[in-house]
Amino acid sequence: MRRQYSRLVGVEEKRNTRSAIFFIVLTVAFLSLIYFAGIPLIGKFTVFVSSLRGGSKAIQQTDTTPPAPPTFNNFPTFTNQQNASVSGTTEPGATVKLTLNGTTQESVADKDGIFSFNLQLQNGVNSLSAISVDQAGNQSLQTQNFQITFDNKPPNLTINSPSDGAGFFGSNQIQVTIQGKTDAGAQITINGRIVSVDDSGNFQYTTTLNSGANPFAVISTDQAGNTTEKDITLNFTP
Repeated sequence: MRRQYSRLVGVEEKRNTRSAIFFIVLTVAFLSLIYFAGIPLIGKFTVFVSSLRGGSKAIQQTDTTPPAPPTFNNFPTFTNQQNASVSGTTEPGATVKLTLNGTTQESVADKDGIFSFNLQLQNGVNSLSAISVDQAGNQSLQTQNFQITFDNKPPNLTINSPSDGAGFFGSNQIQVTIQGKTDAGAQITINGRIVSVDDSGNFQYTTTLNSGANPFAVISTDQAGNTTEKDITLNFTP
């Protein structure tokens, strides 16, 4: 009986020993796997989490929104200067493409969105428009068509009556009417007073004469700022 018990104990001990060896081998293999493969994976996972929380590289977003059309500051629609400066605002850093009489030129807006152009005008009416292109390549709608008229020719001016040096006499002739014609749209002043001009350029001005010589300076100023002056003297004897 004692011999059979000893045999069972021996078998159990061998079985326990094999199990212990198996678990030891399995543990060593598991630790090796973690060491050679698990740590790099953990590192990669850490980098991934760090990038999601705002790592060194920012997530790039695509800009597909076009900028608004550029806005121009006020500029004259008539000028007697061939070189004209125009400026305005747009999206900061955007490129403004301005087309003048069919020719396009570019200006990059500064950090405040301000741009400017120096234009060389041709004689007569000049047409211009513009678009903005942002840094992502999005293009705005075109502005309206603007016009600048370059005109450096003095306006026509004719005094039809009375003639220079004319004489007037007595109380019936103490009042006189100066009549003439200039370019349509021009402004007339006589001795500094603004005189009405009709759509055809005709004007007239009635005044009271003083005894002796009465000088009159008639000046026509067109919309571009060009002027023509004619002087007459009317003599009055009471």
